[in-house]
Amino acid sequence: MTTILVLFIFVVLAITALIHIYWALGGLWPGTNEKTLSQTVIGSTGIKTMPPRWVTALVSVGIWGAAIWPMLWLNWIPHPLPNWIVTAGMFVLTAIFIIRGLGGLLPIARRMNSEEPFATLNLRYFSPLITLLGVMMFYLLFSN
Repeated sequence: MTTILVLFIFVVLAITALIHIYWALGGLWPGTNEKTLSQTVIGSTGIKTMPPRWVTALVSVGIWGAAIWPMLWLNWIPHPLPNWIVTAGMFVLTAIFIIRGLGGLLPIARRMNSEEPFATLNLRYFSPLITLLGVMMFYLLFSN
């Protein structure tokens, strides 16, 4: 079970990180231009442009870190980090994913990110998936 959860987390987040790299390099999918891309993947009310490319690249690095962190937690990847840092990182990631996932379902978040199609995609797919990843990390954190 643990192996399946870790691999699922890794695959989902690795794909997400690769998509962010694509955007940082100027890719427009799933939009047709910068405005439709930002309305689809960010959704902030009134948004018309994507963040600077370096910001998107930095987000990708963070997502890569989140993708491999459960492997560090389970000592699948050799690392020089003290156990307390790996444990603290796992707690922080778990909290971030659960808060972001559930937070995306709150009315205030829906008002702040009201652009379509993001608002609908977030409600149907993004927030539930992010919550699921957080719950999986929670399971890993307390089952090890």
